Amino acid sequence: MLNYPYGQNSIAPGIIVTPDNGNANLKVPTDTFSIYVNGEYVGEKILIAQGDLGENSVKEYLMNQGFTDFSYTTDGKNIYIDTYEENAKNMINYLKVYLRIR
Repeated sequence: MLNYPYGQNSIAPGIIVTPDNGNANLKVPTDTFSIYVNGEYVGEKILIAQGDLGENSVKEYLMNQGFTDFSYTTDGKNIYIDTYEENAKNMINYLKVYLRIR
């Protein structure tokens, strides 16, 4: 029989391993949101940096571009934006550029 100094299933003394390895609040490389405007798919928002605003980054971008008349909801990894038809085309164009550069 082998004699393990710290127990058979131990990694090392003094190290606590949690089931998620403590990464529950960290951004992972595959964090994305699908963006829809008036039901039309626009693209994927990839979260680039840890400080990215996540689901609110698209909303902040639109508000900084002067868009105010829209509703913004998230459902899981989907962002749904509803706006007047007059604004929709212009908003989609802005979002397509934003999603390419971010």
